[in-house]
Amino acid sequence: MRKQTESYCYAGKILRVNLSRVTVSEEYITNEFAKNWIGSSGFAVKILYDELKDWVNPYEPANKIVFSAGLFLGTPMPGACKSNISTLAPMTGGWGSSCCDSYTGAQLKYAGYDSVIIEGRASRPVYLYIDNQQVQIKDGRFLWGNTTSRTLELLRKEYDNPNLHCISIGPAGENLVRGACVIQDRSRAFGRGGVGAVLGSKNLKAIVAVGKGRINAANPDRFMIEVKKLRNQIKASASAENMRTYGNLFYIEGKQNNCGLPYKNFQEVYVPEETAEATDPRKLSEKYFEGRQSAPGCVVKCGVKLHITDGPYKGLHSDANQWETYATLQTRLAVDDLTFQVKVNNLCNDMGIDVDAAGGALGWAMECYQRGILDESDTDGLSLEWGNAENALVLIEKTAKREGFGDLLAESAAKAAEILGRNSSYYAVNVKGLDLYEPGRANLGWMLGAATATRGGGHTTGAVGGYKKLNKTAVTLVDDDVDIFDPSSYEKRPEAAVYMEALHRIVNCFGVCQFHTIHSDQDHFNLVHLIDIYEAGTGWETSVNELKLKGMRQLNLEKVFNLRFTHFDRNDDFPPLREQHEAIPTGPKAGWKFDSVLYNRMLDTYYQLHGWDRETSYPTRKTLEELDLGYAADDLERIGKLGKEEKTWKSMSSM
Repeated sequence: MRKQTESYCYAGKILRVNLSRVTVSEEYITNEFAKNWIGSSGFAVKILYDELKDWVNPYEPANKIVFSAGLFLGTPMPGACKSNISTLAPMTGGWGSSCCDSYTGAQLKYAGYDSVIIEGRASRPVYLYIDNQQVQIKDGRFLWGNTTSRTLELLRKEYDNPNLHCISIGPAGENLVRGACVIQDRSRAFGRGGVGAVLGSKNLKAIVAVGKGRINAANPDRFMIEVKKLRNQIKASASAENMRTYGNLFYIEGKQNNCGLPYKNFQEVYVPEETAEATDPRKLSEKYFEGRQSAPGCVVKCGVKLHITDGPYKGLHSDANQWETYATLQTRLAVDDLTFQVKVNNLCNDMGIDVDAAGGALGWAMECYQRGILDESDTDGLSLEWGNAENALVLIEKTAKREGFGDLLAESAAKAAEILGRNSSYYAVNVKGLDLYEPGRANLGWMLGAATATRGGGHTTGAVGGYKKLNKTAVTLVDDDVDIFDPSSYEKRPEAAVYMEALHRIVNCFGVCQFHTIHSDQDHFNLVHLIDIYEAGTGWETSVNELKLKGMRQLNLEKVFNLRFTHFDRNDDFPPLREQHEAIPTGPKAGWKFDSVLYNRMLDTYYQLHGWDRETSYPTRKTLEELDLGYAADDLERIGKLGKEEKTWKSMSSM
C-alpha cells in the first residue's frame, strides 16, 4: 500500500508566485488535492474556487492563474503531453480553462512542482524562471513587444540553450485582447477563453521551467506493462496511420460529409465542392511535407512540419495547422488559397491570439460588411469581401495590437456586436460569449456538448462525436442495446454527453491528449482502459464509477464557479440563434433543421441525469452534497442560485 507522504506520479509540491510582492513559496498540498481532484484542471478549479473573491474580474490583480502539469506528465504514459492553464476568463467572465501539449509542463514536474499559482500584478514586464528549486521573477522588459517565436529565440539566447522551452504571450496578450492565448514555444496554444490576456494583465510575458528530477510510479513494473498495452492499442487503431500522415486534418472529410464545417460565418455548413477540393488541407502534407514533430509521450504523432514552396506565402516554414484553423479561418472566411490556413495559423501563433477568437471576430465583421452593417468608414478603409485573405491577415495583426478597427475586434465577436449594435449580434456566433468554431446542426451530440460546456462553445468538455456504430468496448457510453448512433438523432445524446464530460475531464487531469481516447477513435482509451495504469501509477485503487464521480465533482464545481461570477442559466445552454433558426441549405443533410421541442426534451434529460434544476440549470443541494461539495451549495444558497429538488432525479451515486 502507498504511504501517505509519498507522491507517486506527482511532483509533490505546488509553487505560489505573488507578482505584486515579488515573492515565491512552496506548498506541500498535492496529496491534499490528489485523491478528489486528480490534477491539472481539477487542481485548478478547486484552488480558484476557494481563493477568488466574488467581486474579482478577469483583469484584477486579485484574479489568479493556475498553470498545471497533468498527472502523468513526466512518465511514459502514452499521450501524456498536456498541461493546463485555468483562470477567470475574459471572454466569458466565468470559468476559463485550456489544455496544450507542453514541454514546459513536463519540465515543471521535473523541477518539483505539479502546479504554479500566479497572483498579483508585476510593476513592470517580467518572466518566471524555474530552475529546479531556484525560482526567480526576472525582468522581462527585453521580451515585451515581441512575438512568441521571437520571445523563444531571445530566451534561448539569454541562457545559451537552444533546447530551452517556454510558454509565452504575444502582442495580443500584452494588449489585453480578450481572445489572447498562451503559446508553447512557437506553435501549440493554450487557446480558448483569453488566458493570454490574463497573463498580460499581470505583466507576465513568459514562464520557463528547467528540471532534472524524475517522476516515479508506485508499481513501476505493472506501470510499464500497462504502458506497453496502451501503446499497442493506439498503434493498432484504424485512425493511427492517417493521423501520422495528415495530423488531425484528416478529419476534414468526415466533417464535410456530415455538414460540420462553417462557410461564410455559418451561413452554410457544407463547403462548396470546388472550394473544398481546392483547400483540402490533406494536400498540405502531400505537397509541402518537411518533417515530423510530436510532443513527449505522444503515440499518435500528429505533428507535421511544412515548407511552403510556392504561392503568396512561398518560403514559409511552419508547423501544420490543426483542423480548427481550417474551419474557423479558411472556410469561415471563404478563402480559396490552400496555403492561407498555414499562413494565418502561423500569424495567430506569433501574435498570441486564439485562432477561434480571430475567426469569430473576422467572420462576424465580414458578414456585417456583406449585409451593409459595416463599411469602409468603420474598417479603416479595408474592404471585407468574403475570401479577402490579405485584409484578413492585416486585421488579425491590427486586432493583436488594438489598432483602429482591430480595437473593436479585440473585444471578441460577441462583445464587439454589443458595442456596435446595428442588429449585428445574430452574426456573432457564440456560446456564453465564446466563439463557436464548428456547427452542431445535424450532429446533436456535438451540439449538446458545445452548448452546455462550462467554458463556452467547444467540443473537448463533453461533446460526442458523430459515431455511426458504437463499439461495445466503449462501455457505459450509452445503454448496451443502442447500436446505431445517427448524428442527427436526439436519442441518447444526454447520456453520451454526461459520459464524455467525465471522460474529457479525467483525461485532461491525467494530462493525456484526447486523440488517444474514444473522443477521436472508438478503438482508443475509455475510462475502463485507464483504471489499471492509474492504480499502478498512483498506488490508489479506483473504478469506472469512482473516476466518473471525480469527473462530475469537477464539472459541478466549474458550474458553481460560473454561477458565482456570471448569470448563466438554462438559456445559455442553447446553440447560437443561427444554429437554431436556419435549416442546412446545401450538402448531404440539406433541409435538416433544429427542433426546439426535441432539444428542450434532450436538455431536460441532461439536467435530470446531473441532478440539476430543469428550469434554471442550477445544481441542487442534494447533488452537491453527494459530491462532497456542500460548501458550494451553501454559496449558491447565499446568492439565490441553488436549484430546486425533484424526487425523480437520479443521485450521483447511481450514475
